[in-house]
Amino acid sequence: MRMLLLAVVLMIPSCQSQTSEDVKFMDSQPIGCFRQGFSFSYFIPNTNINTTTIQKCQTQCQKIEGCVKFAYYAWHGECWFADAKATVKPEDSYVIAGHRICSQQDLALPARCVSEKPLNGFPGKTIANTNAAWQGGQQPAPTECWPTWWDGQLLACNQIGVLDDTDKGWPGKCRGLVEMKGINGTDCEANCRANPSCQSYQNTPYYSCWQGLGFDCFVRPNFTVRDAKRFQHGRVRVLMDLKGWQIVGLYKAFDNADGFFATDQVAIDYCKHVCYSDIRCEYWSYAPKFGCWVQDAAQEYGPSYPLTLSSAMRDTPFALDSVAGEYIQHLCDPAMVSKEVPKPFTNLTECAEKGARYDPPNMNLQSRTITPNYEACRQRCKETPNCVYFAFWPDGGCHIADGEAHRVAAEDWGVVAGPVDCSNAYSTTPPGPGDWVQNTPVPANEAPKLLDESQVRMAEIAYSIHNLDFNKCTTQQQNQLKSKQAEAIASVLSMPVLEVRDLNSRDAMKAMTQAIAGETTGRRLSGPETLIVAYVPNQPPNSEDTTTVASKIRTAVFAQLAKDATLDVVPLGSGAISNSDGLGIWITEPQVGSKEYPLPPFQEVHEPVSWTQWWPLIASILIVCCGGAACFFLGGVDRSRNYGSYKARSGSMQSSDEEFGTNKVWASGSSR
Repeated sequence: MRMLLLAVVLMIPSCQSQTSEDVKFMDSQPIGCFRQGFSFSYFIPNTNINTTTIQKCQTQCQKIEGCVKFAYYAWHGECWFADAKATVKPEDSYVIAGHRICSQQDLALPARCVSEKPLNGFPGKTIANTNAAWQGGQQPAPTECWPTWWDGQLLACNQIGVLDDTDKGWPGKCRGLVEMKGINGTDCEANCRANPSCQSYQNTPYYSCWQGLGFDCFVRPNFTVRDAKRFQHGRVRVLMDLKGWQIVGLYKAFDNADGFFATDQVAIDYCKHVCYSDIRCEYWSYAPKFGCWVQDAAQEYGPSYPLTLSSAMRDTPFALDSVAGEYIQHLCDPAMVSKEVPKPFTNLTECAEKGARYDPPNMNLQSRTITPNYEACRQRCKETPNCVYFAFWPDGGCHIADGEAHRVAAEDWGVVAGPVDCSNAYSTTPPGPGDWVQNTPVPANEAPKLLDESQVRMAEIAYSIHNLDFNKCTTQQQNQLKSKQAEAIASVLSMPVLEVRDLNSRDAMKAMTQAIAGETTGRRLSGPETLIVAYVPNQPPNSEDTTTVASKIRTAVFAQLAKDATLDVVPLGSGAISNSDGLGIWITEPQVGSKEYPLPPFQEVHEPVSWTQWWPLIASILIVCCGGAACFFLGGVDRSRNYGSYKARSGSMQSSDEEFGTNKVWASGSSR
């Protein structure tokens, strides 16, 4: 049967995106003639054909009356043709939209990228209503008006302005930036200027280079920078004033909790600059009670496209407090567009880079798997015959491709990709006994709404660092450990680290350090453990169901991050780390609870006996033997799961410290 299925698979034509012939042809044409990831709303009936190359598709369009553009579905080997009344729409990455003729006149930007603004009725109740509010019949698609290479890579714009500068009073102490390990701090500004996706840079006292959108850039105790700037690539066209609106799917950039801004106008200007610096940001809003919120395309959620009233509101607390905001469009004047194809830059180990992937994503007979980090993904490629490229996604997804694939810009800045023929690949260590991390994060069904504090529901996260004695750490190590664990939690949950906190803002917290033996993941454990307990806004924030948070935190990515965060602070061989059981440092399976779904009480087990693991089976046999009466009696027996030594938590999230029955570490701190 397996051989039959294999034969059927081999008989199917190879599914791929673009062939080498396609890539060579599109590379030879003017910028803007082809665009990956776009199709059309309408096609000329009964004209579509099956073809093998994009050049043949373009040639056929020139023969069809009324054809002005076409969509080439390389995956299916199909070509569809559109006339002047068809509007463009985002599509899967294997679709290429092309022009009938690659002339300067045909490549001119549409009116929605030059002069059109939304009319009354935008945003509409439905997608049709929204598009009808535009003279050309369509809302501009995200980044549609920014010049790109055919594969979607954003082209650099020679028109660059400085929005914020430490030399002119901007603190530049941004968190949430990404370290560019291959770039010296003195070259950080030049590199950021050359990269249209770089919003800001930060050169530290150690001459390390950090780049990204950045948030909370104003108050950061005990932190200094040599210099930092926020740039605007190209120019901005304001399409709509969003004062009094709430756009769902934005992320908080900062607020005025520290009293940094003397007036709302100062905060508004800085808020505007955050969005203006990111050519993928279309919406920003500022409300004094809620702070500055902007679109961050690198995050999991975002405003709907086309924008409808389901994502744009005027009667929420945020909307009523909103004093400023805009719907904008990023442009680069044709004369200022760089004609050079974007070159990959190295910021990790050799050959690995952020913000890129390969298309098609998977080679034949291969599919997505979960790996703990990008080097493990590269190792998988190395062990697979004919594999040439790898791409590792922030949720742990690993894709491997052969030599037919080509590099494209990734949809998420956090994607790490590169060729396999690089040095220093290594095998990673599993997170701990049981290999519990094989879950795939479950995407949320809806974008988060901006809720006031009373509507936000908190999720509790609890896990242990096995073989770490917190009391043997120095005070500095203890503080750094809390901070690093908070960073790991915030990273996998795609949230600012400041949102990882204790529920009641308690400061005086210690760690559970007593030696505990217990049955956790199938092995008998002994040695010290440090319990980490943290609270984060649930996802969605108004829900009590912790499924989404649990699916993201119970991944190989988090296990590796938490382990690395520990070893960054407390190195192996120090007195705080015990390895008497030969297991070393590892992370126990995180537990996630809420008021609606609380974590079970802490159960300390000092001397577990071997028969305890068999008592459910013995109880089941007794039930059968005793008959119906015994079944009725035993039905009420509490069969709660023994969570082992690392479940140190009371049933209610509002219990006091004394009710926990143990001490705990509060995972909080700072992050770049």
